[in-house]
Amino acid sequence: MEIGESYIEKAWGDSIDEPTMEDIRVAIQETIEMDDEHGAFWVSVGEGMPILETHKDLTVIAVYGEGEEVRHKLKSWAEVERMYEGLLARDINTVQAVLAAK
Repeated sequence: MEIGESYIEKAWGDSIDEPTMEDIRVAIQETIEMDDEHGAFWVSVGEGMPILETHKDLTVIAVYGEGEEVRHKLKSWAEVERMYEGLLARDINTVQAVLAAK
């Protein structure tokens, strides 16, 4: 996969290039319904933005440029959607605000 390419990858093996918010909503629903072992997906929109890995228990791991990983625990799937809306818009402020909310 080329650097800068936008994609969604699911723990159960599916992937989509250039994902839309609808693709992410489908991944969220599939994750909710999935077993704990495979209940995760991650999305990248390319350089300058973190890769976001979301787990069934609402844990989000933000992976930054040099492999730095920061774990967050969100409160709801609505927060997850808001975070991904920011990611797809390449709005780092929205992504960081959702991740920083307690």
